[in-house]
Amino acid sequence: MRFTANRSELLPILRRCCRTIGSRFESRELSCVLMEADAKTNTVLFTAHGKGCVLQIRHGCCVEQEGKALLFAAVFRQMLELFADEMTTVITDDRRIAVRNAKSAYEFALMDVSRYPKTEQPAPVQLLDCGKLGEISTKVLFSAARRESARPQLKCVRLQVHDGCFSASSCDGYRLTVASGTAAQDAPLDVLLEAEVMKTLLAVFRGISHRKLGISDSHVLFLGPGLVFTAPRANPGAPDLDALLGGFRAESTLYMDGAAFNAALRRIGAGHTAGAGVVLRTANGMLRLSYFSADRQPVTGESEAAAEIGTPLPEEGFCYNYSYLREAAALVQDCPVTICFDSRGTMQLCTEHETHLLMPKRMPQENTSVKKKKAA
Repeated sequence: MRFTANRSELLPILRRCCRTIGSRFESRELSCVLMEADAKTNTVLFTAHGKGCVLQIRHGCCVEQEGKALLFAAVFRQMLELFADEMTTVITDDRRIAVRNAKSAYEFALMDVSRYPKTEQPAPVQLLDCGKLGEISTKVLFSAARRESARPQLKCVRLQVHDGCFSASSCDGYRLTVASGTAAQDAPLDVLLEAEVMKTLLAVFRGISHRKLGISDSHVLFLGPGLVFTAPRANPGAPDLDALLGGFRAESTLYMDGAAFNAALRRIGAGHTAGAGVVLRTANGMLRLSYFSADRQPVTGESEAAAEIGTPLPEEGFCYNYSYLREAAALVQDCPVTICFDSRGTMQLCTEHETHLLMPKRMPQENTSVKKKKAA
């Protein structure tokens, strides 16, 4: 195999391959990028396998001799970053593979291509425009479950097109997030993808605005210019978010600026620890926030924010996980928000295109230790 290409064109390809492969792989071959040069079309097909996904990029270049070869993706990327000249040549013989430019040359032992997993590209039965995929999906990734012991459906992101809207949603059992936008087409869509695969997808497609989504019976294909990212569909059985949202009955309602709400949360939790909580109360036309850490010697903080109070909260208020509420508030800080609470303290944080549902936690208990008197 022998082909020549510009360094500035190869480097983005290798960076996307490295994002797909990640840092976890089961064998030496899976940490490599497979290069397949075709002399008839003057193209090279780059293939990278990640955890539950496959990336293929076809790039036009000068192919003098066709063939296949494997090369460690991270090493190939580092070489290209160090090269100063544009013209880069990849050459193989029976034993070695070399990467050269005008001033530098690197050589490696040739690896066995037959040990690289075969990639079969499924044919999509449905093809949709998904230009807003990145913008919308990014807002729901944080609320997907991260624990290994969590149910598989809770570690996923659900993509839907219905009623003229494109939406993404996730739920980890303690919080729920739904983000939506106007759909480019009316064809229905309902797909469940693992959240980790979605993170990889968004990293690979960073900077690519024109993209399409293809659906087959078992896979989802994301297509860009000369690029195909394939991921398996997760098992059906996503939580019925419509039932959760439809069953919500607001007992208390506040209206406030998202930036003011986010700033108040940030103010009280400087140096916060895992498991910290925040209690929300209303008084004198203000929203009062009380922070407490989860340490044995808890750190506390108090803050207030202006709010238009439709229906005040109960006197004792409600308590929430501080980190969870901070993450949701950071996503709505650019617009006005409506904050609703039901009788049990479930919070619904709403904007025009986003809905965050957050379950309450137990109110903090005062540490009152009473020393027992010794018996006479």
